[in-house]
Amino acid sequence: MKLEKKLESVLEKAKKIKEQYHKLQSKNETLEKELREVKQLLHTEQRQTVELRDTIKIIKLAQNIGSANASETDVTELKRKLNEYIKEIDLCITMLND
Repeated sequence: MKLEKKLESVLEKAKKIKEQYHKLQSKNETLEKELREVKQLLHTEQRQTVELRDTIKIIKLAQNIGSANASETDVTELKRKLNEYIKEIDLCITMLND
């Protein structure tokens, strides 16, 4: 009789452990999905930050170009950046035409 009770107790504990396992597995899947979403958001935000920094840099360069104290480095940097944009625009136009 005692052996049956112990066996029933073990089976009951096993059921509880199995239920806990399934709950934790579900929670883990949810957390992994949330983590992927947060990583994607972080990547997007980092990309936007880089783009905004570039924009700010270009604006500052453009403002300095018009001033009397514009350095040759600023002018060269602005020309380089403008050439990059022209290449990107040309590539987009080519892709649109294909």
